[in-house]
Amino acid sequence: MYLNEKAWEVVQENRYITDDAIINFLNIYSTVKKNYPGMEVYMPEGWNIYLHSKNYSIEKWLSSADIEYKRLYLLFIQKAIRYNKEEEYEVSFDGKVFYGGTEAYLNNSFILSICLDDKWKKSNIGCKFYSLPDNEEKDICLKNVFCKEQLECPVIKEILSKGNSVKIISYDELWKRRKEFFPHLDFCPSIKDNLDLLEMFYLPQIVRKLAELEDYCVKHIGEKFEPSYLTKATPESKTTMEKYKDKHTFTDSNGTVHVASWHLRFTGIPGRIFFIPEYKRDCILVCYIGKKLPNAKYHS
Repeated sequence: MYLNEKAWEVVQENRYITDDAIINFLNIYSTVKKNYPGMEVYMPEGWNIYLHSKNYSIEKWLSSADIEYKRLYLLFIQKAIRYNKEEEYEVSFDGKVFYGGTEAYLNNSFILSICLDDKWKKSNIGCKFYSLPDNEEKDICLKNVFCKEQLECPVIKEILSKGNSVKIISYDELWKRRKEFFPHLDFCPSIKDNLDLLEMFYLPQIVRKLAELEDYCVKHIGEKFEPSYLTKATPESKTTMEKYKDKHTFTDSNGTVHVASWHLRFTGIPGRIFFIPEYKRDCILVCYIGKKLPNAKYHS
């Protein structure tokens, strides 16, 4: 789930409305942590929470808040995961870049909003989406959570459950138990070396993306590959595949060579998972897990 940074920009001078809004926000966070302990809130790198009020700051709220809510707020800040600005895609709201909205849309997730006014008390938020690789612009709706009752909504519960379904604590465990956790995925042997080069903060996103591919295989056995069923699965451009074909060429465990174009992206870190979608009738071949490979717009 992605913090709606725009909601914190609302100017609210009524202290009682602000108090209620912060408590409501923390109640949502507390409920998520209780029911889905592996889930965290993502917020933009370099962006800090503060109240846009002349007379009431977060520090003032903390000085008078109930001890349990104070602890909950500090836990939220401590655990929040920072992500870097997306370079290839952008979601805008009221003509301005919406970082949380961009990541929520690209990762088929939702935004978490504080309601300092009624503006964000909507289950769906209309925005504009821009794609640089596809030269695309379109209207979209973001799923928005602004009260804890929404966590029981089937679509929100499904998002939270997917993000909390597989528990893996190390790359070594991931590699050794890959067939146990992901029986419908085959892995190129070179992936073991890929994983050895990655920092640990990649691991949760890798697990979620692999779980998504596994779930796709189970639900769509024998069907023609449909990328829209995955979270922003995209192919590399023709130019990239011509220029960097060698960087996108991989060998499976049988010694067969494959050129992989389709990939999933990570949130806020320059990483990709490349795969062959129709490797077998009920199996996807995972070719590469790691940092971004060279493409026509990015050179390593």
